[in-house]
Amino acid sequence: MKAFLLFLAVFSSAAYGAEPTLTLMHVRGGVYVVEDGYFANENSAVYVGPDHVTVVGATWTAETAGRLAGEIAKISKLPITEVIDTNYHPDRAGGNAYFKGIGARIVATEMTRDAMRDGWDDVIAWTRRAIPSYPAVPMVLPDTVYPGDFALQDGRVRALYLGPSHTRDGIFVWFPEEKILYGGCILKEKLGNLDFADVAEYPKTLRKLQKRDLGFTTVIAGHYSPLHEPELIDQYIALLEKQ
Repeated sequence: MKAFLLFLAVFSSAAYGAEPTLTLMHVRGGVYVVEDGYFANENSAVYVGPDHVTVVGATWTAETAGRLAGEIAKISKLPITEVIDTNYHPDRAGGNAYFKGIGARIVATEMTRDAMRDGWDDVIAWTRRAIPSYPAVPMVLPDTVYPGDFALQDGRVRALYLGPSHTRDGIFVWFPEEKILYGGCILKEKLGNLDFADVAEYPKTLRKLQKRDLGFTTVIAGHYSPLHEPELIDQYIALLEKQ
């Protein structure tokens, strides 16, 4: 309940403030960060490859996904051919319908597909309690699924599942050439919502990430400020251990 009230206090304010915005900012190489102010502030990512674009996190709704596609069109004429759902929650999968409608693949792990299939209605109801303006977005399941880790863009985009964390299915996305890690909902500067988290396993999953020694120098957080140094991992472990 405490985590839900924190979510309600922090995130629902986006619905009552200034007109929301969605912006695309270049980070390094082919990687861009998406700062999405609709409903609740969330950060997604975009990778512009040699011949197509990969979106990491489908954003909240078909409308926000369409706005993101418009921003991508300003920086690249390449087609958006694939979208990664980094977990089954609506801030990462709510825009699936738009991307499927333009012919993009919706890519995820089998775990995320199964979690979405079994829990979409419940998580939408939870979100609508916290953010009354959030619509009843229909479920659009991933159509390309993998049993575990997977790679796209000829290895330039790598998805990693290391264990339960913010949700039981959440993944990291690593851009090895750019030395960037997308932490999604798993990594951020504040504790945030833990209602769906495995609090016991969460720190273990983050320590597994550190032991992989992937060499990234920048972390894109899923909420709050988007860009951080790798020390964000230790900072978040400390937050988990204090709560």
